[in-house]
Amino acid sequence: MTVSRRAVAAALALATGAAGWAVWQRLSEPEASDEDRIRALFDRAARAVEEKRVSDAVSAVSERFRGEGLDRHGVKQLIAAQVFRGEWVTVSVAGTRVRVEGDAASAAVDVVMARSGKGARLSDLLPQDARAERFDCRLEREGGEWRVVTAARRPISLAEALAGPPP
Repeated sequence: MTVSRRAVAAALALATGAAGWAVWQRLSEPEASDEDRIRALFDRAARAVEEKRVSDAVSAVSERFRGEGLDRHGVKQLIAAQVFRGEWVTVSVAGTRVRVEGDAASAAVDVVMARSGKGARLSDLLPQDARAERFDCRLEREGGEWRVVTAARRPISLAEALAGPPP
């Protein structure tokens, strides 16, 4: 069976056109803002904790991190202890407020950790089933990526977490 030159040319033209369209689509998508990248960083960390991927959970924590008496290694140990004790089944970012100033940023992140309710809406959790905390973080750009360099946490009510950090 021979393939005609026309068929080969048509297939090449089709493949080239499809590749060109894919590149155009990719280039025409707006680049994510720094605020969006920082929000995504916290969402990925919450998902990693929930999936018991401790190293991934701290991937955005700087080697220079200092906060509440912990360094990066201490944060990793704290998360590992919580994860492997099975304290929390779900970890969800309920709200995030981000402010970027050049290569530095601040973020207030409300996180809800629940003992049950995998797949449940946060608003359906009972207070005894969950705990909420607000993390006040300072981030800096390191090697083109955002990294958390300091953080402080405090407990908040579920209602506060659902309302999100104040402006």
